Amino acid sequence: MRRFAALIAVLAPLAAAAAAPAQAQRPSIPPCALGKGDEPLRSFYTGALARVERGIGGSRTERQEFSAAVAAYVYGLAPVAVRQTVQRFPENQVVSIGTLVDPAVRTIVFPNVDTTYTVGRLNLAAGPLVIDAPDTGGRYYVIQLLDAYSNTFAYVGRRTTGTQSGSYALVPPGYAGPLPAGVKRIDSPTNLVWLLGRTLVRSEADLPAARLVMSRYRVTGLASWAAGARQESLLLPAFPPSPPLPIPTGRAFYDALAVALAESPPPPGDACALRAFAAAGIGPGRAPGPEADGLLAAAAQAGNRIVRRAEALANRISRGLNNGWLVPRGYVGNYGRHWLGRAIIALVGLGANTPPETVYPIAITDSRGRALSGRHRYRVRFERGELPPVDAFWSLTMYLDDLYLFDHPSRRYSVGDRTPGLRRGSDGSLTIHIQRRPPRGAARANWLPAPAGRFRLGMRLYEPRRSVLRGSWLPPAVRRLPG
Repeated sequence: MRRFAALIAVLAPLAAAAAAPAQAQRPSIPPCALGKGDEPLRSFYTGALARVERGIGGSRTERQEFSAAVAAYVYGLAPVAVRQTVQRFPENQVVSIGTLVDPAVRTIVFPNVDTTYTVGRLNLAAGPLVIDAPDTGGRYYVIQLLDAYSNTFAYVGRRTTGTQSGSYALVPPGYAGPLPAGVKRIDSPTNLVWLLGRTLVRSEADLPAARLVMSRYRVTGLASWAAGARQESLLLPAFPPSPPLPIPTGRAFYDALAVALAESPPPPGDACALRAFAAAGIGPGRAPGPEADGLLAAAAQAGNRIVRRAEALANRISRGLNNGWLVPRGYVGNYGRHWLGRAIIALVGLGANTPPETVYPIAITDSRGRALSGRHRYRVRFERGELPPVDAFWSLTMYLDDLYLFDHPSRRYSVGDRTPGLRRGSDGSLTIHIQRRPPRGAARANWLPAPAGRFRLGMRLYEPRRSVLRGSWLPPAVRRLPG
């Protein structure tokens, strides 16, 4: 196995070669280990893994073990990331943050400044939990429920259940017991559930009312709830100073994967892939011995590079279809066996809503494919009647290249449908000016401040209409101005 230690030094050129168009070669593991997916990502994955496998040489058994470990990395990114994320939360307790995100917050990447956040690590091993949601008086809110594999399996909120009060029994796999009258049943695919809530804040003055809503989100064990008890939620005044935890590397990743798979057994449809991973000693509750450290380090690096290059490929395709914007595909949040797509989102947008709830166009280049930078001025122009077609709200947010908010003295981090004082053109259009220095005159009302260096733009379309979901409405291009 010493060859794998040497392989680490040459993974970069091998991964670069993997970006070339796929050929007929296939890796030596069963196709089921790679899952399913849309083209061209599926062909890319097959070709990339085959090329990296050929680069290691060695016996067929060694090549199979290596490819199995790489495929297990791609498969396991989401469950490892979910488990790592929720471990920071108290178990079976709803925690809400009573303020909007600002640039000092490094707890989550790509945060929104439209809503507050509510989180929970729910464990159904001891039986069902009842989620209570208050009457929000028409206020937009959503409680997203994700399984251990990052699939969104249910929603409670304005779009799906309305804004009236309600109680929802979240039940574990195979539960056959009775439920109280008036409680809606929600079946979870796994005992581990990540609760991720968002509550709309219309302005700073609206925060107290939003906090009152959040204080009434509750999670209570079924027996206690039936007896009349309700567990109070925890409302924090600010985000705890807790930066995101990096994804483990090498052996640490596969050890974490072994725990995640044991705690939350994969769905039966993944059995063929699990048998393939077992060729490298990887599976629920098991990882290879110390003699495989070189293999695991190389496989994790190769897997990460394949995911990153798959993301770049998906982005290139999306830019050509969506006026230069990167628009996540329809599988987001409901992945099935699209494990490569699931891995991409786990790295860049873990916890993203499904498209019927939210669509997230992202711009990292202008309309001509040039990286966005504060050295230039840009505009995004919505023609008359072409504002984002949504039933809830929309926004355009400025991010640094690391996907955190840009700290600007104006404290204007986004522009959207609730931004006061926006100026329309005489033709009814709306132009947002994106630049480092404020524009002159009336255009300043529509200014989104930019940093000096590279940046990204994130658009959010909450409750997008059919034209967004079908692709007949596209975000307007980000155009760079001369000078």
